Amino acid sequence: MLLANKIQQKNRGNKMIDLHMHTKYSDGTWSVEEILRKAQKIGLNTISITDHDSVAAHRELSENDDYKSIFTGKIIPGVEFSTSYDGVAVHMLAYDFDYTKLEDFLEKEYNQKKPDIDLEFKMMYDNCIKNGVKLDKIEFDINNGWPVNHIYKNLKEHFENKKLFSKEEWNDEHKFFYSCITNKEFPAYIDFGMHYPRAEEIRKVVTEAGGKLFLAHVYRYHLQDTKGFLDKLTKNKIIDGIEVYHSSFTNEQSEKLIKYCTDNNILMSGGTDCHGDKYIDRQLGIGKGNMKIEDNILNDWGIL
Repeated sequence: MLLANKIQQKNRGNKMIDLHMHTKYSDGTWSVEEILRKAQKIGLNTISITDHDSVAAHRELSENDDYKSIFTGKIIPGVEFSTSYDGVAVHMLAYDFDYTKLEDFLEKEYNQKKPDIDLEFKMMYDNCIKNGVKLDKIEFDINNGWPVNHIYKNLKEHFENKKLFSKEEWNDEHKFFYSCITNKEFPAYIDFGMHYPRAEEIRKVVTEAGGKLFLAHVYRYHLQDTKGFLDKLTKNKIIDGIEVYHSSFTNEQSEKLIKYCTDNNILMSGGTDCHGDKYIDRQLGIGKGNMKIEDNILNDWGIL
């Protein structure tokens, strides 16, 4: 039996949690009140709203006492940071912090500073040319999509480029983009550190706010050496833990991450990554339909 299943079966009767979800304050479709009502309805005991680069939901929660009667469980402050580490673009989940100590940082680094999309296109285009990718002279127009949309569409028009990419990268623009931002050997690689604060800085501000930092959905990055990447983060004390349950993970993937956390004495988190009605395979509390995260993974957090 898989370790992930053993942990859940051993603790049957524990209360259910979801520590990864988004509201309208980032790219979700539900309001804070809507997500609280739905969490209460399905019987979640502990949740964390983790909007991208925003803690506005937690300010709203603090200013509305009526919400305590809508959702009677525990709410852990959370946020999902866009960042990078060792040249790899990742998301990191921060939890259990004083949200007021992150507001100024998020406003300055994420709201006031906007990604330089023109520079991203130039870097991606120049790296392609430098690495032998055949491209026409194309101009970037945000009205026609993101930089990767322009580059990917044009390079596919030159069949000789196929030999430079894996089958998945050639056939799937999503996989192509992840290689652009996570694989430093990739012909179209770009360092997303140009857009967002690096993980070392995120680690510092989260610690100062009294929080804990976790690597989010590691298998979505399609890393060439997942364990090696985790080892660097752990050895350099960038993270306190890893998101071991996610709607996109298989049981085998969760098992590997649970074992890694256990072997390295770091914390575990888990969540559906619900975006409201946007993704049918990330339903609140249950992911694709059978996901059940129990609150025993919070035992080592020191907050229950």
